[in-house]
Amino acid sequence: MRNKWVQLGITAMAVSMLAGCISNESPPATSGGTQEGGGGEEAITYTFGRNIDSNADHFVKLQTQFNETLEDNRWTRMFQEELNVNINYSMISDSTAYNQKLKLAMASGGLPDVFQVQNKSDMRQLMEAGALEDLRPVYDEYASPLLKQMIEMESERVFEPVSYKGGLYAIPMKMPSTNFFNHLWVREDWLDNLGLERPQSIEDVYAIAKAFTFDDPDQNGQDDTFGMQLDNGFLNNAKGFFWAFGAYPDGWVAKDGRAVSGVVQPEMKKPLQLLQQMFQEGLLDKEFGSKDNGKAMEAVAAGKTGLFYGPHWSAFTAEKAIQNNSDARWIVVPLPGEGGKTVVPNLQIANDGFIAVKKGTPHPENIIRMFNLYVEKLFGENAEFDKYYSDDGVDYIWQIGPVYTLDSMLDLRAHQEIKQAMADGTTDQLTGVSAGFYANMEAGSWPMSMMFGPEDTPFAYVDQAYPDGVVWDAYMGAPTPTAVARGSSMDELILTTLTDIVLGRADADSGFDKMVQEWNTLGGEQMTKEVNDVLAE
Repeated sequence: MRNKWVQLGITAMAVSMLAGCISNESPPATSGGTQEGGGGEEAITYTFGRNIDSNADHFVKLQTQFNETLEDNRWTRMFQEELNVNINYSMISDSTAYNQKLKLAMASGGLPDVFQVQNKSDMRQLMEAGALEDLRPVYDEYASPLLKQMIEMESERVFEPVSYKGGLYAIPMKMPSTNFFNHLWVREDWLDNLGLERPQSIEDVYAIAKAFTFDDPDQNGQDDTFGMQLDNGFLNNAKGFFWAFGAYPDGWVAKDGRAVSGVVQPEMKKPLQLLQQMFQEGLLDKEFGSKDNGKAMEAVAAGKTGLFYGPHWSAFTAEKAIQNNSDARWIVVPLPGEGGKTVVPNLQIANDGFIAVKKGTPHPENIIRMFNLYVEKLFGENAEFDKYYSDDGVDYIWQIGPVYTLDSMLDLRAHQEIKQAMADGTTDQLTGVSAGFYANMEAGSWPMSMMFGPEDTPFAYVDQAYPDGVVWDAYMGAPTPTAVARGSSMDELILTTLTDIVLGRADADSGFDKMVQEWNTLGGEQMTKEVNDVLAE
């Protein structure tokens, strides 16, 4: 289950309070006039809410080098000059604090005119309360072909979390869904030391983990290594291990004509049995159950383990191992499946939240025009990528816009173009993202070379599997009422039981079946019905 139920949650009572607040509030404090967009029109100001850390290093650099801030920068100036739209941030914080502020604003009726929504549950509450403008008419009329291409590239299912009774109540801030890929990272120098081949199957992974534990792979004469890193978030962080068996622990899968939660399906038993065996044989960190990913990855940096599953940005941790030992050589291999079968990853359509417009806000079409300009500046025929994506060592300039959305193919296309240019000797002709990434590679960034280089890298594998070799989540909408009310208890039951199975405290067969029965009684059966009811709407 991908839903992070522990972090969710305005109750049904809060929904009714929100509806009351919205219906009684006065019109938004914006200056209007007839808006056709463009410099000659009367200016309009929108209050904005954004989930962003204004004290992050790249924003400090932005102000130091360019005298720009979140409130006054190249994006806000461009929107002002080309659309006559002014941005006034009335609610801005990083992650947890922002979500708390948003919940308070929802309950009090103090929403900004335009604001980012992070949680699908909050999105659902706002839609049900009638608190938002239906953007379907303005999206259909004003969205440029390029914007529609960027947002809908992986299908119109991208709109599932923001659709309600035929309306479209926010614009997804699209991110590359390749972020959901999970990769197997391997110490190739350890393979070479032991005369082992790269793993082709999950059985090979087990055999290599055993050799990495007992055969002194670092050749220091000490018994100080273990085979595979695991942490207490293994259902997500090591999901590639489960994918090897056709099990999907953090997604909804289609089965017998309906959506079901992957983590309670019988396909989970085999990978759990193998993890239990590996733990009992000492191939895993004996304290993995008490370590989060950051703590567990310290073993990778320290050169104590030679296998782990993780996303492409794990390259930054793998680099620490190389800094500690120049002989360390990490690679990524295509995910090994059971019996050498091809692994089919499970992906969500990725977003960084949603941009919603408060009910009654004048000229909501301006938000669509802002998105149009955003994608044109980054991905259009006359894009100014070096100005609006990153500039002179300042990263994340793309993120300081009041609205943003990225090309789903951004990372993968960079890999493809860099690989081709390196083969052709035309790296000096790279442009856009590819040129930026390659410049970092040339400047000596090992993580960038590891992530986007031509061979033995995460995106070399992604290029083999995406988009035709993946299965998309069967349900991408908001948590249902039962998920919100009982989800944290169901989550705790699953994590506790499956951790106990790996630790050998519960049986991988009967213990799993008992958990599924309890999960269904606790709310899983009702939640599954609600999910399928939503899909049938």
